[in-house]
Amino acid sequence: MRGKSEVKNQIQEGIQDFEYKKNLRKKNSLSKEEFQKSNVHLSDKQQNLYKGIRNNTLTVVHGPAGTSKTYTTCYAALALLADKKIEKIIITKPIQESGENLGFLPGSMEDKLHPYKQSYYTTFSKIIGKSATDMLFATEEIVFEPLAYMRGSTYDDCIMLLDECQNASIKQLMLWITRLGKDSKAVMMGDTSQYDVRKKDSGYNDFIKMVDGMKDLNLFEFSNEDIVRNKFLIEIANRYDKYRSEQKDF
Repeated sequence: MRGKSEVKNQIQEGIQDFEYKKNLRKKNSLSKEEFQKSNVHLSDKQQNLYKGIRNNTLTVVHGPAGTSKTYTTCYAALALLADKKIEKIIITKPIQESGENLGFLPGSMEDKLHPYKQSYYTTFSKIIGKSATDMLFATEEIVFEPLAYMRGSTYDDCIMLLDECQNASIKQLMLWITRLGKDSKAVMMGDTSQYDVRKKDSGYNDFIKMVDGMKDLNLFEFSNEDIVRNKFLIEIANRYDKYRSEQKDF
């Protein structure tokens, strides 16, 4: 059993660690000037999404792969951080991959979660560079939170990002959105044509229907014509849509 002095020391260490990280954030936090150096040019459609994120509490984005859903959302999140409108960016993905169970993957939990963070990390690095991104992770201004571990948490003064929403059930989506705290925003991103879970287990379309018409909500849709990753993908996506429409059980 721990003595009072040991408990007191641990509390003091926790306070010191908190103060150290708070001071580190003040010193190294992304400035507006540094963010503007990113020199990112958004398309008209991306600008509309960017403005919608800034002006609403919840933004729900859906559209095919390659339309910059994640890129534009991460850009908006960094802009809010640089403008001191928020204190943190909370990034999340459903831990689900085709045919793979997280518990059976090799390595520590950190190793297992790394692939889910990587797409976010790559996107942030494209916008502000690797060193600035590393600093934001080190100061915990960008934090990855596994969906399964969020129950009981509340996130104030932040923006919450949830990618690959098509792989989450309606219960998981509700667990995530109800973590939204004071002066915070939330953005959900997904592609309702691609699933790593059974389509009937996905709750994204049902969630979109459920929230449609709410105030402070931005429902945003990208189409195949908005693909920017590689224009060759536009025809691929169109043919895929045609294929899906011809399959009764797809």
